[in-house]
Amino acid sequence: MSSAAKYWTLMKKKRSAEGLGVASRRRAEPMSSLEENILWERAVIGSDNPPKLLDTMVYLNGIHFALRGGKEHRNLRLNKNPQITGPYIDSELHKRYILYKEDISKTNSGGMKDKKYTPKTVKAYENIEYPDRCIVTLFEKYNRLCPKDEVDAFYFKPLVNFTTDQWFCKVPVGHNTLQKTVKRLCTAVGLEGKRTNHSLRASTATRLYQAGVEDQLICETTGHRSNAVRSYKRTANFQQNESSEILYGKKQKTTTCTETKLQSQEEKTSHDTSHQVVNIEAVRRKSVAEPTTLSFTFNIKL
Repeated sequence: MSSAAKYWTLMKKKRSAEGLGVASRRRAEPMSSLEENILWERAVIGSDNPPKLLDTMVYLNGIHFALRGGKEHRNLRLNKNPQITGPYIDSELHKRYILYKEDISKTNSGGMKDKKYTPKTVKAYENIEYPDRCIVTLFEKYNRLCPKDEVDAFYFKPLVNFTTDQWFCKVPVGHNTLQKTVKRLCTAVGLEGKRTNHSLRASTATRLYQAGVEDQLICETTGHRSNAVRSYKRTANFQQNESSEILYGKKQKTTTCTETKLQSQEEKTSHDTSHQVVNIEAVRRKSVAEPTTLSFTFNIKL
């Protein structure tokens, strides 16, 4: 470390010890479900014209596949060796889905040291309740209206004079334009705060976390290998209030999805076991309470 770097490190430590300059770095704010609903209701995202469909694909890909705001969006390919494929049919759930398979990312550079790691694979299922907001349906439409040339890109510039079967040209969307998508959408509806494409990745982790999904599944969706996923999860006010209530001794911890499932299974097992014990005890009492009748046969010769 150079002398200048050492000096600034010491100064930072000194200021931190004095309570100065310890403000946390301003991070991208996640999009709540209510805020997302505003985008849909005000028709900022949708599929009725080429620019809007393009913005919607950026948004939904970021939410469902937890893509990082910069390179992971730019590195997507639609035609040549695509990372997003489908739709497929889930034979168990009888629902359609599209599949995202990571090739390279910040945590998986594709080198020899990453050979032991399994690339992130995420399924995004169809939205049966709101088909106009369904990523599967919109991906199908976008794919159908894009050029079929093997260009190493996923996002293409919208055509001004588009036709019914082609909405986009062969030119990829520029990096700067792509990177400002979420900020532009939020500004259009008056959403404040730091909103970037990275907000979508933070939204993925935050929504799953607040819904009680375990860290393992969150990491499988976001692609994190360690506790780094914690920096993307935002604790809601009701969760912080719940922590205070627990510390006051006023309430117990809210059970997660898995805990609830395990609890119901344990209750069922306990009920079945107790039912068996009761039946055995009833049989035992019955056998003791009921009188036993004995019959004898005498053969007497006179």
